[in-house]
Amino acid sequence: MADLTTIDGLHIYFDPAAVAAVADHDANTHQAVTSVYGLAALPGFYRINETVAAFLTRIDPSQHFAKFTNLDGTSVWINCKSVTVVRPPVTGEHGPQAQAIIMVDALTSAVTETPNQVQQAVHAHGGSL
Repeated sequence: MADLTTIDGLHIYFDPAAVAAVADHDANTHQAVTSVYGLAALPGFYRINETVAAFLTRIDPSQHFAKFTNLDGTSVWINCKSVTVVRPPVTGEHGPQAQAIIMVDALTSAVTETPNQVQQAVHAHGGSL
């Protein structure tokens, strides 16, 4: 069992395997803050005062998270053991910089890496695609 404290002071205990992804920014405000996805958070993630590196080192010593690049240049670390689908974007789904769509539970991320690069990273970090 792991824990985190949000920037609002909410203390949460959770199973580390339930973390789908961690980003270095708030997807809604684009504020530079560590955001944790996959813990039934509303509006979809918890914001914490811990760095991404410190949080992942603490909850994932086996290093199942791989770093990818969002379309706006920010980073997202995806739990590769939880990836269910990797595919190219369909026409009109995202801008031309989108090379791959990564799906983890209810989270969908468009990234600049190619589907082949994503698949290789997922395998390298314990995923089973």
